[in-house]
Amino acid sequence: MALIGERIHEKARCFPEKEAVVHGRTVLTYEELLYQMMTLKRQCTYQLGSMKGKKISFLLPNGPEWLVVFLAVSSSGGIVIPLDPKWPKSQLDDVLLDADPDLIIYDKDLTDLSGRDHAYTWDEISIFPELELPAEQINDDDIFYIGYTSGTTGRPKGFMRAHASWADCFSEGAEVFSLKQEDRIFSPGPLVHSHFLYASIQALHLGTTLHLVSSFQAEEVWRVLEDKDITVLYIVPTMFEALKRTEISGHASYLKTMISSGAKWEKPSKRQASQLFPETDIYEFFGASELSFVSVQTVSGRNLPDGAIGTPFPQVEWSIRIDAGDEAAEGEVGMLFVKSPWIFEGYLNRPEQTAEMFDGDWATVGDLAYKNERGQVILSGRKQNMIISGGLNIYPEEVERVIRDHPAIDEVIVLGQPDSYWGEKVTAVYTGDKSLCVDQLELFCKQWLPKYKCPKEWVAVADFLYTSSGKVARKQMLDWLAEKEGFHG
Repeated sequence: MALIGERIHEKARCFPEKEAVVHGRTVLTYEELLYQMMTLKRQCTYQLGSMKGKKISFLLPNGPEWLVVFLAVSSSGGIVIPLDPKWPKSQLDDVLLDADPDLIIYDKDLTDLSGRDHAYTWDEISIFPELELPAEQINDDDIFYIGYTSGTTGRPKGFMRAHASWADCFSEGAEVFSLKQEDRIFSPGPLVHSHFLYASIQALHLGTTLHLVSSFQAEEVWRVLEDKDITVLYIVPTMFEALKRTEISGHASYLKTMISSGAKWEKPSKRQASQLFPETDIYEFFGASELSFVSVQTVSGRNLPDGAIGTPFPQVEWSIRIDAGDEAAEGEVGMLFVKSPWIFEGYLNRPEQTAEMFDGDWATVGDLAYKNERGQVILSGRKQNMIISGGLNIYPEEVERVIRDHPAIDEVIVLGQPDSYWGEKVTAVYTGDKSLCVDQLELFCKQWLPKYKCPKEWVAVADFLYTSSGKVARKQMLDWLAEKEGFHG
């Protein structure tokens, strides 16, 4: 049986003085990490009694305390629910209403939740009395984590994870990516993002030294790579774009492995990565928060066609099915279904949406794909109209709803344009008052949306292209944008 956080006890016994987490000048050894976890467990026990099955939400900055909360709660039988500091108040309210946590821990410099029930600042929690922990039976099929991702309408929904779906996968990932206990692993993205969270928890599970930063800054990432002799780096494609555009003084000579996910990595950018890091094994994996790893490929490996997702991750099977549920023929586009031990347990409070994703032991997140004559799986489209920008999922319907509320807007469509830096650039095409200033629209959006969801390009048009049924033709509008030269927001 494998449980999240249990290996910290083992590592603290075997090498207590080894650096576990490094964040700037702050360093926690494995012994110190375990001590802080146990202290927080006892403080939460004072407030909650038994933590078994209790939901604890927290909103903290990237850093060691973030991981202390995550590991303390999950290893106590509780369910940890991270909150994103980038969320606007309306989305934070929606998530807390849906999650209904038993305890909220927050940083008062990030937000003020003082008026909410069961909400305490990190400083307030730290002075709680400590009670002895009750004996709890924790099973590997117990839920330990609920992460929130936007739904098809852009509304947040919580995906539930059982211990085994991560803990049993750690050793498989270590073998695929050749991760060793001696590695110095760098996870420079937000821990609330599942790619970087999984990487960080796996790093500690394996007994490596994990390096974090408060936020991604290309110059600082280069400095950490060089000064700390980093051997493994996790990125999303946008991060590499920032790294390659930044002046550097060194070559990250110890870097042996780079692992990318979160968005499609364009071929020219991959080639540049191989040139910039010629001695590094570079991997790209395809997956989803609900499915975990689906497939993996090496950037320097055989030349796969555009859209190919590589080979299945260990213990993963896939199936491409047409509407009737039958297996798609060669070249026929269908829905990509996945079967593996790493699949999530469903969405919190959404049995209908959960049922739509599953067909027995198989699950899908709505990706469309087909098999070519060589048996390679090629993605042909994304679920619904989702945009992936900088490794983050953005549903255009959510952005459109906000923009439509502006009194000078008549109609709007939000599209993702291919972009070498962002992967896809959020672009708003709109009709409305001709005197409308883009600065006004940008300011309006920032009141209601996190920055990464706000359009980076604004295009005013006289009218839209429509389908025969009267709906805005998204694909044709995107093609029109691609052909239109020299437009400016």
